[in-house]
Amino acid sequence: MTILVAVANDAVSEEVLDTAVKLGEAFDAELYVVHLLDDQLADAEAKQVRDMLRNRLADETVVATVALEHVGRSNAREGTRIGQELLEVAADVDITHIVMGHEPKGLRGRLASGDAAFSVVDAASVPVTIVPNTDA
Repeated sequence: MTILVAVANDAVSEEVLDTAVKLGEAFDAELYVVHLLDDQLADAEAKQVRDMLRNRLADETVVATVALEHVGRSNAREGTRIGQELLEVAADVDITHIVMGHEPKGLRGRLASGDAAFSVVDAASVPVTIVPNTDA
């Protein structure tokens, strides 16, 4: 069993990681932690996020792989495109569960850019755990 953990450089990432670690421990599952990038090549900031994630998970009791994944260009709205990319990663890595965060954008934001969490929940063939940003 492998859990896909989608993290961004945002306020809810720490809670997403905490939730994923708890699920990994409970289900004796490995974590595949992914940070999505717009650019084909990872810049210094993205590599810093990757290294921070690796350090953060190093002392946990679950096995975790951390990766940077490129978000392909498409005509879809940003949030919808990110959701599609996460589902493609889930299919490629044989994922059995997805954990991701959600920051409310309001109706205008969802209409303008789509919503990654809604896209994943709507189309996923595996269980999805959404961790809300309770500070928003």
